[in-house]
Amino acid sequence: MTQGSPSGRLDSIREPVREECKALEDYFRAYLKTDVPLIDQIFEHLIDGGGKRFRPLLVLLLSACSPHRSKEDVFKLAVAVEFIHTATLLHDDVVDQSEVRRGNRVAYRIWGAEPSVLSGDYLYSRAFNLLVEIGHLGILGAISGATTQMASGEVLQLLRSYSTATTREEYLEVINGKTASLIAASCTAAGYIAGMEDRDLAAAGEYGLNLGLSFQIVDDVLDYASQRGILGKAIGKDFLEGKVTLPVIVLMENINGDTRHQVADIFLKESPQRDDFKLVLELMKKHLVLEKTLEVAVQYRDQAVKALMKIPEDPCRDSLLDLANYVVERCS
Repeated sequence: MTQGSPSGRLDSIREPVREECKALEDYFRAYLKTDVPLIDQIFEHLIDGGGKRFRPLLVLLLSACSPHRSKEDVFKLAVAVEFIHTATLLHDDVVDQSEVRRGNRVAYRIWGAEPSVLSGDYLYSRAFNLLVEIGHLGILGAISGATTQMASGEVLQLLRSYSTATTREEYLEVINGKTASLIAASCTAAGYIAGMEDRDLAAAGEYGLNLGLSFQIVDDVLDYASQRGILGKAIGKDFLEGKVTLPVIVLMENINGDTRHQVADIFLKESPQRDDFKLVLELMKKHLVLEKTLEVAVQYRDQAVKALMKIPEDPCRDSLLDLANYVVERCS
């Protein structure tokens, strides 16, 4: 297993598709160019803001197992899934009234809500233009199905905000839609480009689904444990927005009586304060909540690895295995 800093880990994971990763940034800019200066400014801000390009990396690695793949189609798919992901971020930042993402001011704080939402709409449309150009119904079906699930997941999360009665099953339904569905669809679509047989396609999708669940659970843990820079947001952001994630659910499973009512009341506040967050964090530490939550993420990581082992061995599969480990080790 590769050791070192997070960026070093990712560099090692990207090694089998290093040249494609370098070329990808040029494709982003080429496919984003418009005749509207304001949209171009917002997109340049997004590209310059960086990001790990997690979903495009999955596309590059899974499609690389076939020497006969169309590189042009691979890049179109990689760019399309990143466009869809970025569109959801533009919309989410407006809904959540966020200030910062990846260490930078969010677009709507600079240009306003309307340009940000409309730019997100443009990204969705451009993504599907690229998918149509690929011309594969299986790919189009997988990605379009995921976008429907994403919208459903976001609405479910909104409806369940502030409710500490949210169950694990309800939480998993939310993150399956808003996060895991697109990651799973990206893996399946890459498998189509690689010409995988049905058995391997199913394994790729299963890998992506479990990886996505693990990824989101770890992100939710990091909201209570990270320093700015790991996620590009301040610790406690989800808490202050009233989002009931798995750490909160696990906490509620481990407390009762007056303490349970106290935590529930905190999440019902219109404007929770940092002192409220501090209290919740102390309770989480007392009851080993983050450790217990990470155990769930590890379980999904293990399911992702199990699915991946059904795919024939090659250097890219090794990188995908290391990527699954990297996802859960971001908390270490």
